[in-house]
Amino acid sequence: MIIRLRDIQCHAYHGVLDEEKRKGNTFRVNVAITIDTPLGVYSDSIQDTLDYRCVCDIVQREMRIPSDLIEHVAWRIKQAIQIAFPIVADVSVTVAKKSPPMSLPMEWVEVEL
Repeated sequence: MIIRLRDIQCHAYHGVLDEEKRKGNTFRVNVAITIDTPLGVYSDSIQDTLDYRCVCDIVQREMRIPSDLIEHVAWRIKQAIQIAFPIVADVSVTVAKKSPPMSLPMEWVEVEL
């Protein structure tokens, strides 16, 4: 089973440039979590599955920690989810930065782990 959390939006302070660290930017996070079929499918109980509210809390906590690279932020989110939920078989995390400071116009840049 895969649980997806799509387009979690945050304002955060990730980037190499001083301006990015000072002003911040809009970020979008997507998480796809693969777990073996949890008992919650049968029991209808949140205790028998992955509580994705807790996943959102992890994303929010890690996005609050400034980093130079969004690659590092994605890795921290992935690691924190795997540590928090032993039921997780695999995690994919995408972190996207809106309108990065580039020489050409760009809507988003993103990394996926």
